[in-house]
Amino acid sequence: MISVNYEEYLQPSELCDFDRCPELGDKALELALGCRSKKETFRRIFDFVKELPYGLDDWDVAASETLAKGWGMCSGKVNLLVALLRSQAIPARYRVFRIRAEVSLWGRVTGDDALAQRLGTAPSEQDHVDCEVWLGRWSACDPGRDTPLERGLVALGFPLEREAIADASGRIPYLILANFDQWARERQDRRMVRQHRGEIFAKVNEQFQRIRTLG
Repeated sequence: MISVNYEEYLQPSELCDFDRCPELGDKALELALGCRSKKETFRRIFDFVKELPYGLDDWDVAASETLAKGWGMCSGKVNLLVALLRSQAIPARYRVFRIRAEVSLWGRVTGDDALAQRLGTAPSEQDHVDCEVWLGRWSACDPGRDTPLERGLVALGFPLEREAIADASGRIPYLILANFDQWARERQDRRMVRQHRGEIFAKVNEQFQRIRTLG
């Protein structure tokens, strides 16, 4: 039996705010109702978060805000997943890594030249956040994209698998975090889109919605 000190993976934080947002606890209890194991509870919570629509957003969004909005980016959806799981005493943590930029998809959702210019040139690599959950062992899971978006992407010929960037030894250098807050804020400070973010995000997310209709 593997022994793990998972107390730090059950704690709230400013962004993982299940201790201060009753709605988070209520939603977790609603999803866990009737579940006979933590594995079943995890699956219910994961499916709920995964099917929230994916959309371009800020990096440092509190779990309570993502729940209230009903959609989020990879970081926001993972943060919500971690908060809901921790509120049900299921250890969960953040996993950050670099992936190959999805340049073709970026070109599709930026649409017209004016929007593309405001967003800037897509980098060759980008950050991605997913989750690890403890159910007797650590298992990775990614709630980032909702199923309708995935179906639309498949219809357009885009691959669903994200290509993680390995180091010189061939190893993927995952950053494992119990507390996500500092990383999220520092990443937000480096965001390319600095002004009129809400307006720009809304235009990009309209394109994601159009892609959903194709599946």
